[in-house]
Amino acid sequence: MKRICVLFTALILCGHIEAAERVVCVNPPKGGAPQGAVLASTLQKGIDLAGKYRQKGDQVTLLIGEGTYRLTKTLEMTAAQLGAQGNQLVVRPMDGASVTFLGGMDVPLTLLEKAPASEIRVRDEIRDKIYKIDLRKAGVKQIGDLRNVGAGRPSLPAWTEVFIDNEPRRICRWPNDTMELMGKVIDKGSIPRYGDFANKGGTFEYCGNRPSTWKSKPEWLSGYFAWGYADDMLKVAKMDTVAKTFTFAEAGMYGLISGEDYNRWFVMNMLEELDTPGEYYLDVPNQTVWVYLDKIPESIKVSLLAEPMLSIEGVENVEVRGISFECTRGAGIYMERTERTVVRGCRFRNIGTQAVLVGKGNAPFDYYGQQVGKEWPQVSGMLGSMPLVMWQHPSLDRQAGHNNGVVDCVIYNVGGGGINMGGGNRLTLELGGNYVQNCSISHYNRIEKSSRPAIYICGVGNRISNCEIFDAPSTAIQFNGNDHLIEYCNIHNVCSEIDDLGAIYNGRDKTELGNKLMYNYVHHLSAKHRVAGFYHDDGACNMTVIGNILYKAGLHPVLVGGGSDHYYENNIFIDCPYGLYIDDRMTHWGDNDDTNNTFKSRFAEVNASQPPYSTKYPFILDYINNDYHNPVRNNFTRNLFYNVTTLVRAGERPYERAYYNMTNSWITWSGHGYPAPGFVDEANENWNLKPDAEVFKQIPGFKAIPFDKIGFTMPANTWKD
Repeated sequence: MKRICVLFTALILCGHIEAAERVVCVNPPKGGAPQGAVLASTLQKGIDLAGKYRQKGDQVTLLIGEGTYRLTKTLEMTAAQLGAQGNQLVVRPMDGASVTFLGGMDVPLTLLEKAPASEIRVRDEIRDKIYKIDLRKAGVKQIGDLRNVGAGRPSLPAWTEVFIDNEPRRICRWPNDTMELMGKVIDKGSIPRYGDFANKGGTFEYCGNRPSTWKSKPEWLSGYFAWGYADDMLKVAKMDTVAKTFTFAEAGMYGLISGEDYNRWFVMNMLEELDTPGEYYLDVPNQTVWVYLDKIPESIKVSLLAEPMLSIEGVENVEVRGISFECTRGAGIYMERTERTVVRGCRFRNIGTQAVLVGKGNAPFDYYGQQVGKEWPQVSGMLGSMPLVMWQHPSLDRQAGHNNGVVDCVIYNVGGGGINMGGGNRLTLELGGNYVQNCSISHYNRIEKSSRPAIYICGVGNRISNCEIFDAPSTAIQFNGNDHLIEYCNIHNVCSEIDDLGAIYNGRDKTELGNKLMYNYVHHLSAKHRVAGFYHDDGACNMTVIGNILYKAGLHPVLVGGGSDHYYENNIFIDCPYGLYIDDRMTHWGDNDDTNNTFKSRFAEVNASQPPYSTKYPFILDYINNDYHNPVRNNFTRNLFYNVTTLVRAGERPYERAYYNMTNSWITWSGHGYPAPGFVDEANENWNLKPDAEVFKQIPGFKAIPFDKIGFTMPANTWKD
């Protein structure tokens, strides 16, 4: 009896172990490991030891003691270590312990040196606040260099970043809090998007006098140099202070275009523009970081690890729980060929690329253009050029596995998107069953913006539920594929910089069918540019949209760009300039060889005229056999439009017109004698409906939307610094 009590006490000290036959501990507190637990000296040895037990048929818990664990290489969980199949392995902190995986290092504050008087690029009035850190003195042999980032470019590890008191600091730039308008374009340069691969940089005029005062030529400009949905970061070849021009050393995807409000730029990583507290400058050749400090902080960290912090490949029944992944140049967790593997209750912050990557990427292309050819090898551990390859070959199987999830996680301050997840087979329509559930994702475009949403899913039959996504310059959710479900998500304050995109976006593939948007709340999007809540781009078809609330959701909450068979029912549109925008763009703008060949190749790639496509989606035969350019069968029924200025936005060209059927809907306005819909508390944006709400009378069959069930609920292990 005494022995049982001792064991029970030990289990409480280390955390309750449900049905665990084996316990492995790494770094337990003195006397804190449960009786019978096996100790491992490092995290990787703990994983290896847990795997040996699991391969014997045991269920294993790997417990990690309090502390910060610096990773200089990827932690690996593979079939060779764990066995491809087996009972569950849970990796988690001991109860009450705070465990952090760190992909960088804490910089000793003793390495802070005041800026020397000989450095003329530092402004005299702030010289006493500028410090340099020679990372070679801390044993660092190589820091990550700046690189091109932007539309159509591969997703690669970030440059080395600086985090002060665990907050990401911005690489120095001008302007500090906005961007400068481009002046006149003198030379567009070559345009890779249209097959010109000469890589000739363009030239444009700058406005104002600030650049003319610089003592040195800038190396990098970033901005929207052509279209508002495509940012870029380009090297500067020449600055002419007489003509007031910049000439790039390389081409941008779309060349140079100016004249729109979004055609803006900023300079980055110039030492003489290190003028705001917390900013930093990277001197890569000298392995040195310069920082502006108005006071000495408690900690300074730099990110170093370029590979994923944790890689899980070819295994099943693994759960990683309650760990904080921080301060790294690459991804947090990478998974491929996994089954029933879950990341639960983890925090991802200060990550250079993606927080979680599920499924293989593609090797980074070695040229800049949109055509990638028929073969581009898949790679593990990075996204690389996968978005571009997927654009060209949308049936690509990323080998993501099945029924894997990211649940109850908090993701913020990441560089290139939050979660990127594949799953399922587009040729057979086999379901992936992968899911993102109850996650909070914000500030996820610190470095990469274009095609780096908070959540990207592709394949077949994956799900996004109860997520909150906010505070970002670009898209919240982007997807490719079939039969996905996006439900109960709260999306707000995204798309703050871009033009001609949406909070939830897909497009240019008429074989991506059967997707659903259910009970989402999309709100507080800017109407300054052409931003939509739901954007069905360039012929996208067959979205079922039921029970969503779109409040102040951009210029037009819904954009249907020439597609067919969209079904909108029981949605609420509130306080928007327009309700819908629907056009027939594929009959004119999109009727060209490039677009037509894209559609035809995508029909052929999935053999759309044959089962399973022809049987599951019989209307696809209409797209193939008849004129797929004309939008048909877009139905809107039982929808509420409240304080919407204009129901349908007219086409931008005189020969465009709307292609839709609107039935059993109600349009009303506040004041002027019109009846109110009957919201519980409109002033405080509580969009629940009263039991006797007027909308139920005006739209027979209209159903109350479960507003209180929408969004993210913080899990019990609320993260604290």
